[in-house]
Amino acid sequence: MSNRTAVTRRSFLTGASVARHHISSAVVVAFPARREQIAKQLAEIAGVEVHAGEGSRIVVTIEGSSSGMLGETLVRISSMDGVISANMVFEHIDEQEGHVT
Repeated sequence: MSNRTAVTRRSFLTGASVARHHISSAVVVAFPARREQIAKQLAEIAGVEVHAGEGSRIVVTIEGSSSGMLGETLVRISSMDGVISANMVFEHIDEQEGHVT
């Protein structure tokens, strides 16, 4: 996998590239009896960090290079056995401008 940022129309015209890092928070709802087991499984997924859990809810953050990557991870979480739902709460995008080389 390459660390190169895709060239967009804007970056091509301005001669700059924008590296983006996406971070989202999500609430995962699981069967209460399986919450701790699911939280451990979530922590093993690349880019996922578990922050809290109570009752049937697990609060996580997901990090990646694109919104699509975050969405794919959220779909993966939603399809896990014992998960009732997984919903993105917030997304933040860090942008760092540089020059195209």
